Amino acid sequence: MYVLAIETTGAYASVALMKDDKLIGHVSGNDRFSHLQNLMPQVETVVKGNGLSLGDIELIAVSNGPGSFTGIRIGVSSARALSQVLGIPCVAVSSLEALALRAEKDAKAQGVLICPMLDARRSQVYAGGYVLESGSLKEAIKAGPYMLDEFLEAASEYEKVFLMGDAVDTYGEKIRTIRPNGTETCSLDIRYQDAVTVAILGIKIFGEKGGLSYNEVEPEYMRIAEAERKLREKQQRG
Repeated sequence: MYVLAIETTGAYASVALMKDDKLIGHVSGNDRFSHLQNLMPQVETVVKGNGLSLGDIELIAVSNGPGSFTGIRIGVSSARALSQVLGIPCVAVSSLEALALRAEKDAKAQGVLICPMLDARRSQVYAGGYVLESGSLKEAIKAGPYMLDEFLEAASEYEKVFLMGDAVDTYGEKIRTIRPNGTETCSLDIRYQDAVTVAILGIKIFGEKGGLSYNEVEPEYMRIAEAERKLREKQQRG
């Protein structure tokens, strides 16, 4: 089965192509938040580069959030369009879980709490806590929106944590102040979201639960957009 995976929830869009459980193609962008311009050319590059056409793809896996609201919308709408046009199923994958799975490459992440944390601004993060067990992820702290200190408090019962995501860049100094000991920060090569683990988890989800039709794939923002929040507050004030 050929599986095309799309990741646009972070600063850099990426696309991966797998045949069954083997990675056969991968493209990652170099321009920050240029998903609208680059995503479909990336899809074309990774598919045609392997001597295939879009008609050969049998499953679309898409990271549906949390992360950049605009990025999520671009990724989900692109996956929906491909699914509808090609008549194939989709699978929605959590960006936090897919990011956490990248930690499998780092020996320091074995046996500790893996914490993917995405910057949600104003000392807020989208985050979750996971433990790797026999190559699979087990959720130990529920994925969701947190204040930074709230999430670190939830992780305080764990002696060692392994931090991933762009919140490490934004709040690194504050994290070290709140939690000076037992904190490992992942290397840059696995710190951010990527389509390869979206593909891996997409195949797993499809095998366990089956796929979705194009109109069943929904964004997972985890909180409302800032503009919508301000509008609601204005409406409540009358």
